[in-house]
Amino acid sequence: MLRETCLEIDRELRSRPEFAHTSHFRLVVGGEVVHDAHYGGPAVADVFSVTKSVVATLAGIAVRDGLLPSLDVPVERVLPEVAGTPSAGQTLRHLLTMTRGSDTGGQYEIDEVMALRTRWVARIAAAPRIAAPGARFQYDDGGAHLFGAALSRLVGDSLSGYAGRALFAPLGVTDWHWPADPDGLNYGFGHLRLSAASLASLGALWLDNGRSIMDPGFAREMTTTQTGGGPPEGRAYGYFMWVDEHGYFAGGWAGQHVTVLPADRAIVVTTGDPRFDPGPPPTHHLPRDWRPARDLVLQRLLPMSRYSLGR
Repeated sequence: MLRETCLEIDRELRSRPEFAHTSHFRLVVGGEVVHDAHYGGPAVADVFSVTKSVVATLAGIAVRDGLLPSLDVPVERVLPEVAGTPSAGQTLRHLLTMTRGSDTGGQYEIDEVMALRTRWVARIAAAPRIAAPGARFQYDDGGAHLFGAALSRLVGDSLSGYAGRALFAPLGVTDWHWPADPDGLNYGFGHLRLSAASLASLGALWLDNGRSIMDPGFAREMTTTQTGGGPPEGRAYGYFMWVDEHGYFAGGWAGQHVTVLPADRAIVVTTGDPRFDPGPPPTHHLPRDWRPARDLVLQRLLPMSRYSLGR
């Protein structure tokens, strides 16, 4: 029954115009690949803000390695160049939960920051405070890049270097590319490139509480509600991870999702190809009425019983 349902989902993804940008649908249940279909676009593709969940995973590895002893360290203790800016006093936890309380619009919006030829971290750190740190959630690409810069400093390596040996190699992931800003810092907020199979491997790691790769306590906290969250996904938030009544998921613009359903030991990977060009100015080719494939997949799969989904 499960495979038949997946074939029905597959037909809808191929035929309905609102899902025309969908690039991949992969379902893994109990470690078995139940369905895997590629519809278009590059096989190793931009996963946009799913990158943030990978950064959080690296933080969990750094905790295991004794390189990240506390999330409650002020960011300027790790990045001295932040001292004297409005970001001073914000902790790594504030960055990781998107509660740092900084302005994310105008010149501090990530596309504007990406147009700079240097000093992205300085621009992000200069964003005025609009709320007390920890007071409320606000989606924050700049804060994610700031966290990535701090994590890189703590582990003594680039995010890509640390990920290559401590995360991707143990998972057997070889098909990846992680761009860097003009100062050589890998993006903490997005644009890591991975395949659907690699995303499923990450989902399996999260499902298994980080295995021996991550600190298990951090892995649990990462996938547990830390704040009520909000847009763009409209769900609660952990550590760079969305949390809902079904489980938790990594999400990115244009329909990039890695959904983990713990009760069913299931991982759902759905991705989209917006034909994005960062510019500047950034451009894409998403239709106005597009929908993420995750909406359709979960609509069809969730009504099935645990017994049916696990077969």
